[in-house]
Amino acid sequence: MSALQLSHEELINVYRTMRTIRRFEERVMEEMGTGDIPGNTHLYAGQEASAVGVCLQLRDDDYISSTHRGHGHSIAKGVDIDGMM
Repeated sequence: MSALQLSHEELINVYRTMRTIRRFEERVMEEMGTGDIPGNTHLYAGQEASAVGVCLQLRDDDYISSTHRGHGHSIAKGVDIDGMM
C-alpha cells in the first residue's frame, strides 16, 4: 500500500500515530531525567515512520517482536500506552 492509496483520514491517523510515538519517547526521556523511571532505555525517537509504516501493513491478529527499541512498534500496533508506561 503506497501513500497514494491512503485516504486523507488514514494519512491523518498515520501522522497522529507518529506524533504519539514521539511524545511517548519525549515523556520517557523526561521521566528518566528526573529519576521517576529508573534504569536505562533506548529511545525510538526519529524512527517513528518505520514502525508506523510496517505496522500499517499488519492485520489485528498479527504478532510483532521487537528488540530494545520496541516502544514505537508497540504503539503503532495499538498497545495500551498507559499500561506500557
